[in-house]
Order: sequence, then C-alpha cells, then structure tokens
Amino acid sequence: MEFNPINNFNNIQLSSQKAGLVQNSQQQPNQNIQQELPQSQNQIYQPIQQVMINYATIKMDSETILKYLQNLLKLPNSIEEFTKQLTTKNIDSKLAKILVENMISTKALNEFLNQNSTQAISKLMQTISNSLKTGMKDIDQLKEILTILTAIQTSTNTNTNALKELLLLYIPFNQQIFDKNIEGKITQEEEKQAIKNSKLSILFETINFSNIVIAINEELNNLYMEIFCTDNFIKNKFITIINALSKEASINVSIDFNIKQNDNKNNETQNFKIVSDGYISGNCLILAHIAIKTILKIDNDFIKTT
Repeated sequence: MEFNPINNFNNIQLSSQKAGLVQNSQQQPNQNIQQELPQSQNQIYQPIQQVMINYATIKMDSETILKYLQNLLKLPNSIEEFTKQLTTKNIDSKLAKILVENMISTKALNEFLNQNSTQAISKLMQTISNSLKTGMKDIDQLKEILTILTAIQTSTNTNTNALKELLLLYIPFNQQIFDKNIEGKITQEEEKQAIKNSKLSILFETINFSNIVIAINEELNNLYMEIFCTDNFIKNKFITIINALSKEASINVSIDFNIKQNDNKNNETQNFKIVSDGYISGNCLILAHIAIKTILKIDNDFIKTT
C-alpha cells in the first residue's frame, strides 16, 4: 500500500456496504452518543454520527475512534487546526491559557487535557451505563475508548506528558502506546543527546531500527532536525517525506543525521517519549507530529516487507 503520510481525518468516507448497514438498521439511536458529537452542518461529521449511533452494528475503525476521542476531549480535527485555533481572536478561554507569548505552554496543555479527560470519562461512563440499560451488550469499543481516556488522565495527572498524549490523538493509534511506559528503555546517553540544546526532542523505541533520537531546534522561524540513528535506518525515505510535508505546512526545516553504532537493541513494540523545555511553537508541534507519524510508519512498513 502506498504510504500517505498525511493523516487527515477530514476525508473519512464510509463504504457503500457500511452506508447500507447504517441506512437499513432498525436499531434505535443511542441519544447520548448522538449528543456527544458536534451539531455541525459540515458533512464530514455525518458518516461519523451514523457510525457512532450504530456502533453495536458497525465496528469503528481506528480513525473513527480517534475522531470520537477528539470530540470527547473538545479538540479540533487536526494538529494544524489546533495550532491555528490557539491564535484566533475568538479562542476558547481554556485553550487561551495554553498560549503564552505566542508559545505553547506544555504545563497549561497538561492541565487542559487532564481536565477534559476527566469530563470525557464521566460522559462516556454515562453513555455506557445508558447503553446497557437499553439492552446493548457489545460495548467493547466503548470500553477501549474508556481505557485510553483513563490512560490520558493518569498520565497528565502525574507527569507532564501532554505533548505525547496530544500527538497520539492525531496518529493512527496503537492503544498500548497510550498506557505504556518508556522509562528505562532509552539510555542516559541517548537522553542527553536529545536534551542537549534542543527545543523539543523525541526518543523512539522502534522494532527494526533500535532506538532513534530526534532533536528539534528553532531559530527565526526555521526548524533544524538532528537525528541520531543506526546506519540501517531508511534515511532517504525519511528525508523525502519530511521535506514534502514540511513544505506543505509552510515550514522550513533542515535535516542532519548522526550515525551511531548498531547495538542490535531492537524492541518488541514501538513507543516514544517527548522532552521539551516547557514552551514550543506551533510549527515545532506540527513538525514533531509529522516526524512521529513518519518514523512509526517506516518502521511498520519495514516489518511488512521483510
């Protein structure tokens, strides 16, 4: 399958078969689920509403689950929309606290996600309760969503992991990453490389390329990305994708590689950790999102082709 690194959920479409199931279903809609979705005239919400209302008949795919999580947490549809919304004049009062002198405060973001996940958990538990009262038994996916929300709440309640939790909500997800701890897997030396003189750093565990560290710096609206990786990492593909997506996002980025010795320390699963100095720009957040999706996708594609 050709890799489209832009994970834009605005183009979600139901297949004709699924659409037929929605139209022909005799099951009464669950009013709580219907109320949780935005009452927008925008057509992109219509198929999502139908899927949520008929979740007992049609299983939600990962993109629809992410969309549902975004709605529950009162988040925009994409990272790009999130950064734009922060700078609008009619910004929501809660979101306004996140922007400090045109920079995103990770502490304020942490508090925002913690409060919203608490409210979302309460709303979803009520939905589950009402669904059970109506005789619905297949609520496994709602339980899955509840597990993710609980992981977000726990993470943002005890640590400043807001950047990771936010970005996971805009990446085709692996649920385990939400509640999996990366501590101890990244060496002290690798963490020092990430933190040294960087505005934001991402420390990856990959299955095929050992640990990868990306350090991002910013100067005069130009972003600089330094990657510490083993020689077997598919560097040309990474550069091609990053250059294409950063250009589309109107971000100027320079990429440098530092090759480290292959320690054959591949991991059984994927994960990542984000380290920042507490304040980052919107462009830095967008580039981090692009880099994370790209690394995870390249790792997954390598698995499939070997």
